[in-house]
Amino acid sequence: MPNDYLDVGLSKKLLKGQDVALSNHDLNLFAVFDGIGNNENSLEAALIASQSIKASVERNEDKSVQNSPNMLVNAIVEAHQEIVIESRFRPMGTTTASMVKLTKNGKSMFMAWVSIGDSRVYIKNGTSPLMMLSRDESSGIYVDNCIGDEKHFHGVTQEGLLEVSEGAEIVIVSDGVVGSSEEDSLKLSDIEHALEISKSAQAASDELIAISKKADDKTAIVIRTKA
Repeated sequence: MPNDYLDVGLSKKLLKGQDVALSNHDLNLFAVFDGIGNNENSLEAALIASQSIKASVERNEDKSVQNSPNMLVNAIVEAHQEIVIESRFRPMGTTTASMVKLTKNGKSMFMAWVSIGDSRVYIKNGTSPLMMLSRDESSGIYVDNCIGDEKHFHGVTQEGLLEVSEGAEIVIVSDGVVGSSEEDSLKLSDIEHALEISKSAQAASDELIAISKKADDKTAIVIRTKA
């Protein structure tokens, strides 16, 4: 069930059908998984990653703010291992993962985040401008770090924890939304404008899909914090 201190919007537009979104209000866990390339088995990798990570967080959640990033890192490692084991029995693809977990601690709220690959996490916190927390782990059209392939999984090097203010806006997107070349990329100002003109998180996620330029699967999650 949605809680009363988060406004969450989720929008998708699928061309190849390889994006998977996780929006779990009981855990305050939100993520985007982007199956990589044209491998028809990449959707399966993204689905397994989503299910495995949700189950891992459910098992290990202890409400500890400081432990939240490490819990997400461990969940990604478990998902990677699960896909690798499954690949011994049937063809499997690979996937990116970008996710956040929000924890309310009294009057304060904290956000743990992790990212692997080239899906992204952004935040507009208080009066600060929108900023990209993650960085693309890619070179050209190739993703350099991903879940599900022992040769191309280099561990989770992108994670963090920060306090989020009332009215903060968090954006999690696949690269189909923000683009990967000069011709199809959205600027920070484009994303910030989409947030500014949207009256709700759902309207903001819809707007991000609408203004995206890349011919690819598109998934956008927008989270707005309330008092």
